Amino acid sequence: MRAMPETPVAAGPFAVPRRRTLLLGAAAGAAAGLAPGTARSAAASPSSSRSADGRRVAVIGAGVGGLTVAHELVERGFAVTVYERRAVPGGKARSLYVPHSGTGGRRDLPGEHGHRGVFGFYHNLPDTLRRIPLPGGRSVHSRLTAVRWVDLARVAGRPDIPVPADRWLPPSLSDPNLLIASLGGLLQEAVRLPPWEALFFAKQAVMLLTSCTERRFGQWEYVRWWDFIRADGMSEDYQKFLGGGVQLLQALRAPVASTRTCGQGMESILYDLTGRGSDAGGPFDRVFDGPTSEAWLDPWAAHLRALGVRFAFGRTVERLDLRGGRIASAAARTVSGATERIDADWFVVALPADRAVHLWNAALRSADPRLAAMDGLRNTWCSGIQYYLREQAPGLRGHVLHVDSPWKLASIAQSRVWAAPFDRTWGDGRVRESLSVVISDWETPGILYGRPAMRCTRAEVAREVWAQMKAHLADHAPLDDALLETWNLDEAITEDGSGGLRDDDPFLMNTAGSWDLRPEATTAVGNLFLAADHVRTYSNIDFASMETANEAGRRAAGAILAAAGGGQEEVRTFRGYEAPEFAAAKVLDRERWRKGLRHVLDVG
Repeated sequence: MRAMPETPVAAGPFAVPRRRTLLLGAAAGAAAGLAPGTARSAAASPSSSRSADGRRVAVIGAGVGGLTVAHELVERGFAVTVYERRAVPGGKARSLYVPHSGTGGRRDLPGEHGHRGVFGFYHNLPDTLRRIPLPGGRSVHSRLTAVRWVDLARVAGRPDIPVPADRWLPPSLSDPNLLIASLGGLLQEAVRLPPWEALFFAKQAVMLLTSCTERRFGQWEYVRWWDFIRADGMSEDYQKFLGGGVQLLQALRAPVASTRTCGQGMESILYDLTGRGSDAGGPFDRVFDGPTSEAWLDPWAAHLRALGVRFAFGRTVERLDLRGGRIASAAARTVSGATERIDADWFVVALPADRAVHLWNAALRSADPRLAAMDGLRNTWCSGIQYYLREQAPGLRGHVLHVDSPWKLASIAQSRVWAAPFDRTWGDGRVRESLSVVISDWETPGILYGRPAMRCTRAEVAREVWAQMKAHLADHAPLDDALLETWNLDEAITEDGSGGLRDDDPFLMNTAGSWDLRPEATTAVGNLFLAADHVRTYSNIDFASMETANEAGRRAAGAILAAAGGGQEEVRTFRGYEAPEFAAAKVLDRERWRKGLRHVLDVG
C-alpha cells in the first residue's frame, strides 16, 4: 500500500485546505450576502419583524429535528426562522464534500458522517420524506433504494456470514418455547454459536419481547446489556456478535448500554425482518440513491424556503434570556463576531445534547431541573471515513459489518446503490467508487498502532481502518492497495495538538439509566421546546437516530401548536409495531411486576 499522506488528500486536484476553514468562510459569505430568506443583520433580521398573532418561531439548529419542527409549523401558518452555526442544513445527517475535488463539470467528491440506513421500522421519518416534493411529481421517499444483503465479514480463517436483508420466514410468536427454540436454532446455524449460548440468548430475547412496559422502564432500563446477556461467561463469538453487534448497528457500547434500548432495537429489527410493521411494506434496509444532502436535505431546505421558512446560517446561538418565566430573546454570534438579537414568540432548541447544555444558564436550570439533568448524558464517537477507489471494489454488494474489527467498522460501496455514474458525476473522472466506512469504536486499540482511534492522527486512522477492512475482506472481496486514490475523514474529527483527536459531532449514547436524564419536548419554560435525538420519544423507537430526531421534532411542533391555541390539524406521530401474540404475556408480566415478582423467564 502506498504511504498514506499526513493530510487527508494528496496533492494536485485533491489538495484540500482544512474543511473547517472553508466552512467558516462559506458561512461568512452567507452572513454577508445570504441565501434567500436569511437575515442580513440584527436590524433586518426576520426574527425582529413583528407578528400580531404571536406565531413567530425561532428554531435553533438545522439538523433533522430542527428541520422537522420547521416543516410541521410552516405548513400550519407559523413564521419560522432556523438558525444554524454551519453554512448548510442537515446537522450530522448532512453529506461532507472534499473541496475542489470536482473537475470538468463534476461535483466535489461526497462523503457521509455515518450510517444512512432508513430502516423499515422507521415510520415518522418516511412520512416526512413523502411530503418533500421532487420534479415530476415524485417525492424524496422515491429516492430510497433497497440494500439486499448485509455481510457479516470475519478475519481470515473465519467464515463470513452473508445475510439477506429481505423478509425471512416468520417464526411462530404465539408459543414462547417454540420461539426460543427457533431463535436459538437460527443463532446456532447462522452465527455458529454453541447450543447452550444460543438458547440462553434466545430465552433472554423472548423475555424482553414479553416484558410489560413497566418492567422495561422500571427494570431493564437500569441493566447493562453486557450483564443482561451474561457476556462475560460466554465465548468470544458470542461477545462479538451479540455484545459488539449493538455497537455495529446502533453505536451503543454493550458494557454500559441500556438493556431496554438494546432490546428495543433488537425487537424492531426482528419484526421488520419477519415482515411485520415495516414502512408501507418496504424493505428492511434502505439508503438514499445519492449523497444524503443531494437526495434529501437540499430538496428539503428548498421546499421549506418555498413554504416561507427563513434560514440564518453562520449563527451560533450562545444565550437564552429568561424573563418572567419565558424566553424573552436569544443572542447569536455571527461568523464576523458580531452579536445578533433573536426575538420570537416560541423558541425550539434543536441542538445535540452536548451543545444544548451550554445554553442552560443558572436561571434556566432553576426553572426546569430536567435541563440540568442533561449534564449526566454521555456521548460517544461515531464518524465516517471514505476511501475513493479507481475501480469498483469487487465482491461488495451491500452493507458489510466487520465483526472482528476492534473499531467496530460498518461499510458500504456507494457506487452500487447510487443512481448516477460515480466517475461522471463526482471527482475528476478517475474515482469510480466511494467505499464509505463508519467507525463506531474510538476507544479500543487497533491492529497497526496499538492505540485507540481517538489517540491517533487522522492519517493513522485512515491507515488503520484500511488495514482492518483488508483483514476482513481478504477471502471474498480483497482490497488492492493499487485501487486507492485517496481518502477523506469526517471534518468533525480534528487533531488536538497532542497526538490525539477531538470530535466536534459526538453521538448520544443510551447508557443504562439515561432515560431519567433525558428531557421531554416541552419544558417548564412556557415558550421553550426541545427537538433532537436526546428528547424522550414514545411513538416508535427512542435510541439516537434520524427517526428519533424526526419524532422529537414532531412532538415539539405539536406542543407549540397546542400552546398557541390549536385550531390546526394536529401533528401526527406514527407508532411502531407491537406483536398481538405477546399481549397476554405482557398482561401477565404486568401483574407480576406489580406484585414485585420477576419475569417468568428470569431464571437460569
